[in-house]
Amino acid sequence: MPEQNNQIQNYTYLALIILGIYTLVPFFLLSFYNHPAADDYSFAVRDRQLDYLTVLQQYYLNWTGRYFSTITIFRINPIIDGWLVTYKIYSALLLFLFCGTLYFILRTFTKQAFTRTQTLAIGSMIFTLYLLQVPSISEGFYFFSTYATYQLPNIMALLLLVFLYHFFRSESRLARQMYIGLAAILCIAMIGSNEMALISTFTTISFITAFNFKNKEYRAHLLFLLILCVVCCSVAVLAPGNFVRKTDHPNSGRFVWSAVYAAFMTALSFYRWLLPILAASVIYILYFALPLARTLKYKSLFDVKLSWVILYFLLTVFLMNFAFSWATGERATPRLENVIYFFFLIGWFYTLQVAIGKYEAAFTQERSVAKMIPAFTLLIFALSLFHIDNNISTAYTDLLTGKAHAYDRALKHRYKTLASSACATCNVSPLPAIPKSIYFSDIIARGEQPLNGVDMIWVNRGFAAYFRKKEVYLTAPNPPVQDNLTSLRNAGKSALTNKTISE
Repeated sequence: MPEQNNQIQNYTYLALIILGIYTLVPFFLLSFYNHPAADDYSFAVRDRQLDYLTVLQQYYLNWTGRYFSTITIFRINPIIDGWLVTYKIYSALLLFLFCGTLYFILRTFTKQAFTRTQTLAIGSMIFTLYLLQVPSISEGFYFFSTYATYQLPNIMALLLLVFLYHFFRSESRLARQMYIGLAAILCIAMIGSNEMALISTFTTISFITAFNFKNKEYRAHLLFLLILCVVCCSVAVLAPGNFVRKTDHPNSGRFVWSAVYAAFMTALSFYRWLLPILAASVIYILYFALPLARTLKYKSLFDVKLSWVILYFLLTVFLMNFAFSWATGERATPRLENVIYFFFLIGWFYTLQVAIGKYEAAFTQERSVAKMIPAFTLLIFALSLFHIDNNISTAYTDLLTGKAHAYDRALKHRYKTLASSACATCNVSPLPAIPKSIYFSDIIARGEQPLNGVDMIWVNRGFAAYFRKKEVYLTAPNPPVQDNLTSLRNAGKSALTNKTISE
């Protein structure tokens, strides 16, 4: 395959970076309209009242084995001390931490092959793909109780790979021990955060250990890491609280059904997520994979048996779906699917790179490649970002229609009302609009019907306890979440009548 014209390459890198900025901007701005929700309040009350060891004992024995996230990391919840501004800043920092860590791992792995601009371009592409299709943006970046449990481990997973990369490249024994120590800390934290991270951490360490088992120089360190993962997995899975909580799910424990269902969901992952990824993959192969394969052809990072990588990739996605189905008898919730999609996306491009390295000769035979092919592919990828109902368009809609501003204004007014009122049983106004990107849940009106069979009154209880009230209810149910096209039409009508959405 002949080299693409340098000018075309530079335009491609610039286009990918611009698309990445286009993706990041609305989500960053939405951070400043973000507010706590649901569990944020009840866990804040818990951590105001109970010391850490009491929480560890009670929750481990009666609710969950997530010894790091639910029990430990939740103690940095800013609303424990009433820091609402900090809550908003957390979301903005999380976005930049995710972007920065993604760039950091790509730069670490590819600095011999790519310039900083190229690394930024590929990082922008992967970041855009993630936010484009992640099942729940609000639970991924805005709702503290879920992103502390599910998104932070994703970031730690990238750092884990960086530490392991430096471990293999270090010649000093002391340096190797240091990197294994750092990797061990991350493994402990990730396994204790959520079950999806537990599975991906265990399969990743098992895969790396198995592939390097014959190398005496690395074997002892990797076996230590693998044994540590087994111990941490046992601590998390065998927590008495898991079995107490399992009684809430009468359909759990059906092995055959769970295995069949997990296989179906694994296959469905390709149908749900692969189309934009395929367009990005063509760009990746032409501008990144082939140069990387030539530069790092003999590096151990991608010199792995392709069959092993495919097995590791598919088995991990399968086990993630199986674990939740077996434990609850239900489909993985969007917050769990966020983790599955993250692994799917990173795993896809790693598998693709290994395949390109193995079959590089087939791609480098002399044949003409029309310049319009990569340009057309880039256009398809860009157009997928402008679809009216994807996550990115929703974020822009929430900003441009004023829904995010109205949401922020209404909740600030609600807090002020409750703080100044002496009522024990309080009634507050419903929200004027629901910005889907940052909204997770809200309190309900008295007598409001269960949502999808779930009585959301528990949200009211946590909210009331946080504000030291006996009960708090909405005077009427919140409006439904509107699709983007309807939101834009209504915003246009409001503009013609000089009304704001909050009115």
